[in-house]
Amino acid sequence: MTKQVAEMEAGGQQKLHFVLVPLFAQGHMIPMIDLARLLATRGALVTVVTSPHNSARFKALIDRVNDFGLLIRLAELRFPCAEVGLPEGTENVDLLEFREQSDKFFVAMSMLSEQLVGYLRQQRLRPTCLVSDSCTPWTMEVARELELPRFVFHGPSCFYLLCSRNVHESASSGDVPSDFFQPFFVPGLPHKIEVVRIQALGFFDFPGWEKLHGQVLEAEATADGIIINTFREMESPFLDLYQRALGKPIWPIGPVSLTNKETKDTVVRGHKTAAEEAERISNWLDAKDTASVIYVSFGTISSISSSHIFEVGHGLEASNRPFIWVVKQRDLSPEVEQWLGEEGFEERTRSRGLILKGWVPQLMILSHPAVGAFLTHCGWNSTLEAVSQGVPLITWPHLGDQFLNEKLVVEVLRTGVALKPQTKTFMVSRESEGLITREDVERAVELVMGAGEEAEERRQRVRKLAMEAKNAMEPGGASHQSLTLMIQRAIDTANN
Repeated sequence: MTKQVAEMEAGGQQKLHFVLVPLFAQGHMIPMIDLARLLATRGALVTVVTSPHNSARFKALIDRVNDFGLLIRLAELRFPCAEVGLPEGTENVDLLEFREQSDKFFVAMSMLSEQLVGYLRQQRLRPTCLVSDSCTPWTMEVARELELPRFVFHGPSCFYLLCSRNVHESASSGDVPSDFFQPFFVPGLPHKIEVVRIQALGFFDFPGWEKLHGQVLEAEATADGIIINTFREMESPFLDLYQRALGKPIWPIGPVSLTNKETKDTVVRGHKTAAEEAERISNWLDAKDTASVIYVSFGTISSISSSHIFEVGHGLEASNRPFIWVVKQRDLSPEVEQWLGEEGFEERTRSRGLILKGWVPQLMILSHPAVGAFLTHCGWNSTLEAVSQGVPLITWPHLGDQFLNEKLVVEVLRTGVALKPQTKTFMVSRESEGLITREDVERAVELVMGAGEEAEERRQRVRKLAMEAKNAMEPGGASHQSLTLMIQRAIDTANN
């Protein structure tokens, strides 16, 4: 620990003030709130930019953190729904009713700039540093106007960031196939990773999003440093290559989910879960054997067809293993509700299955010793949470970075099994009928949870990573030291 950071933590100098600007999406806001907590434990005041709807989701956790003497506050800005033609209250990506609303949402996010500048000018304690989500490039202008250092926070894996960057640069020079579905090996990696281009694109690297994509690249190129939610023991070669490519400091400071050490923290993280519901889930898990339960959840954004829900359900039923299955509200069509209830799925599996509808305390579930596998969409938060708890994965990526995350898990780390190996689809949606079968689900569950030598070696690898993740976050660990260096860079840059 540097002398200045030590003095700051001990209260020996003026308090630092970090301002965090997340993209208003659960998968982006949750790790940003965890980062806020990490910074607050180092003695900083942290302001997290939100809107009224998003504040309501995180207020319970923020209040709990502040009760322990930390200083995190939520800066509620008015989200300009009406100005861009969004329904009032559409303040989070998971509230968008269809994809065509996405461009309006990002315009609305950029319109927060003037409000944020005005808010920060009024603060008694001048901000030391602005930390902005990689998907909020408009914060470049905020930092310039207020003359603040700016760090970019990346939520995805460094493996994804490196691969998508390499593919984009190679595509620009004509070195990868122009056909979005023709396989090729990602250039510039220490591993042979075969992909199709549609599954290796960066965020916004799509027709129609060229302007925003250019702004995102500019925001990263002009930032004073890059923060990534990962840990060195898991992604060391990719972190080194990415830092070399960017030519600026990179600080892996995760897994940030491990800052939630108490069960009560995991219950309210991301969205408050009713105490009675959390207790019901916990009691159900307490009654199960160690590593016997498969947890199934596919994130908050993508929608799954009714036929795929039926196939997942029948596969879980055929596996004869206990399961917790989260079904999103948007996927509860009348035919799904009928299949679950009137057609008897819930009744047939009642003795060993728990079906949850809507938001659940995922970290609480994954940290329970009864959970032995996670069937997931392979979003980075879910992937990293599972790794940090020593839970092997069954991967079914749907969109965005999830396909490259699957490659990292299955081919590099070898801590999971692909539900559908070698798939070339991009969006798993209602247009992808027949992609997943019940036999696929049953096979993958047995591969991960069975008694074979390969399954046991997979479990040992992920348990080793979990131990390394926990050590990384402790004083003296790689992520703890990386956070110290990041804080010191903020101090030095602000003073120059």
